[in-house]
Amino acid sequence: MALNRLYQTTAFRLIAIYLLVLIIASVGIGGYMAWKTNTLITKQLVETIQAEVKGLAEQFRLGGQLQLAATINRRSRRPGNSLYYFGTAAGLKHAGNINRIPANLIQQTGGAEFEYIWQFDEEREKRHAIGVPFHVAGNLILVVGRDIEANLEFINAARTLFFTGLGALALFGVGAGLWVSRNLLNRITLITNTSKSIMAGDLKERIPLRGSGDELDRLSANLNTMLARIETLVLSMRNVTDNIAHDLKTPINRMRIGAEQALLDKDNPKAATEALHTTIEEADNLIKTFNSILKIARLEAGAESEVKDEVNLSQVLEELAELYEPLIDEADLHLNLQTEENLIILADRQLISQAIANLIDNAIKYAAPAPEKSDIPDSENGIELICQSKHGRATVIIADQGEGIGDQDRKRVLERFVRLEESRNKPGSGLGLSLVAAIANAYKGTIALKDNKPGLRVELSFPLSPSPV
Repeated sequence: MALNRLYQTTAFRLIAIYLLVLIIASVGIGGYMAWKTNTLITKQLVETIQAEVKGLAEQFRLGGQLQLAATINRRSRRPGNSLYYFGTAAGLKHAGNINRIPANLIQQTGGAEFEYIWQFDEEREKRHAIGVPFHVAGNLILVVGRDIEANLEFINAARTLFFTGLGALALFGVGAGLWVSRNLLNRITLITNTSKSIMAGDLKERIPLRGSGDELDRLSANLNTMLARIETLVLSMRNVTDNIAHDLKTPINRMRIGAEQALLDKDNPKAATEALHTTIEEADNLIKTFNSILKIARLEAGAESEVKDEVNLSQVLEELAELYEPLIDEADLHLNLQTEENLIILADRQLISQAIANLIDNAIKYAAPAPEKSDIPDSENGIELICQSKHGRATVIIADQGEGIGDQDRKRVLERFVRLEESRNKPGSGLGLSLVAAIANAYKGTIALKDNKPGLRVELSFPLSPSPV
């Protein structure tokens, strides 16, 4: 079963196809080279024979049959691979070291391969040679040949070596394919098992990495990043769902109780009117909460960020400071406003104003110092609103001297419906900072929560407009 799975892997199939193509190409190239080598050797032997025949023809012209026969007999006695026959077509030999005309050459006008019996002392051996027949005056035939047994042995040895190597290559390729497939299958199995665990509900499961840095490791790392993001989103969705249920349950219950009281107290029109006003107020708060949720969703989807105009951030902060100054005075706080002139960014003015307004609201709500910090003089208990530029960015700073937010909670409070007040008695939905973060992200901005010692310092930063739109 496991072997079948290995055979069915893409890696094994690719290696098998590559190996098959390689073998076919090797056989084709090897066959062509062998044919070309054999043709070249044969051609060279025939040319050598023809050159020798010219020399023998010269001997025939100088001394006739007797001198030609003597020359052939002399050459026949030399050690080597030269073969000669000089005689009649019927087999009457006048000279040479082969006893008859090879049957392959009787009807040939060019060269051909033939077999002959080589004899040394009492040993006899059938060997191969290439010979060329020539007609000599007097109805005689001269055959000049060369023994090619050594050449054939070399070619056969090369052929054997080639096919042996090809077989070894095929075995190695199949083995490599199985090894690669097994390793790849193990890696894929790990990814599959991890996916099954995650689908079963274990969102903390991650794909193991080997540290090799190969494509599967990079894929696994990307998948782990994606899984971490999915886990964060799922957990965030769970928290959001719980917080929505908690935050909406209270106002809905108040609306229901008010309606019941109005029904029970039919004879008191004033109580019914107050109940209706309370119901409308609670409904407005619910609508405001849902509008904030929808706006955050649109910002995160990029729908709102397409609207961009030149916004004078300094002017926006000055207008909001003037708007909130009565509320700040009512809370027995003082306002410290510092702005640089004409800090222009590209954004939607209404959204930027809403983001800064949310931060000022939070600063007013939490600006009163904690009991352990009650030694802060009243003259210093206030809210700072600063607008400045640095390194090509415009930054709005809202700082207070309240309780502040601990390091461990500063990232968490930017999520939806997160409220550090566990009792959740103070007004609010926990969407203010998350909406500010969404607006900042929509326009390539950043939001940073820092310790104001005491209190909280929020820095909202946007890139300055490089040129007018």
